[in-house]
Amino acid sequence: MENEEKVAIAPEKLLKILDVAQKRFARYGLAKTTMSEIADDLGVSKASLYYYFPDKECIFKKVMLKEQLDFCQQMKKIVAADKKIEITLKDYIENRTSYFKNLINLSHLNFDAFQAQKPLYASLGKEFYEREKEIIKSILQNALNRNEIRKINIDEYSGFFVHVLRTLRLYALGRKELWEEGLIEKELKQEYTFFTNIFLKSIEKI
Repeated sequence: MENEEKVAIAPEKLLKILDVAQKRFARYGLAKTTMSEIADDLGVSKASLYYYFPDKECIFKKVMLKEQLDFCQQMKKIVAADKKIEITLKDYIENRTSYFKNLINLSHLNFDAFQAQKPLYASLGKEFYEREKEIIKSILQNALNRNEIRKINIDEYSGFFVHVLRTLRLYALGRKELWEEGLIEKELKQEYTFFTNIFLKSIEKI
C-alpha cells in the first residue's frame, strides 16, 4: 500500500476529495468503502481518482492527517490562552480523547478491523507524535515561564508525556474486551487523567 498521492493535487481539489471521502468513510467505514464509490460521490471516473491516489487507504490517511492538523490548530488556540498548566493539560486530554473517538467512528473500527489495518494506524501515529510533542512543549514552557513548575528538560518531558499516552492507547486497543463492551474511550480517558495527575505531581514546585 502506498501512503502518498501519485501526483501533486491543487489544494482546492484535494480539499474537495477529502471532504467527500470523509463523508463516505463516516457513513460506511474504511473497510466498506471503495474507490468506485468515492469517485461516484465526486462525480468523476474511477480512473480519474486512481490518477491521483493508489488506493482508498491513501485517501483515508490524507483525511486523518487533515483531522490531525485541525486538532493541532484547536490546541494551539487553547495553549495561546495561557491558562494554568492543570487546566490546559485537562483540555488537552479532553480534546485528544475526542480526536481518538472520531478516528474510531470515522473508520467504523472494531478489534479485528484494527488488527488488520495496524500498519496504517501506526504510520498515522508516527507522524502525529512530533506534532503532539510540540503542543506539550508549549504547554510546559508556558508553565515554566509562569514559574508554576520546577525547571525541567522541556524536550525530554514532553516526549515522555506523549510516549506514555501512546503506550496507554496501544494497550487499550489491544484489549478485545474493551472493544466488545464499547469501553475504549472511557478506559483511555481514565488512564490519561490518572497519568496526567502523576505527571503534574512530578514537575510541581516543592
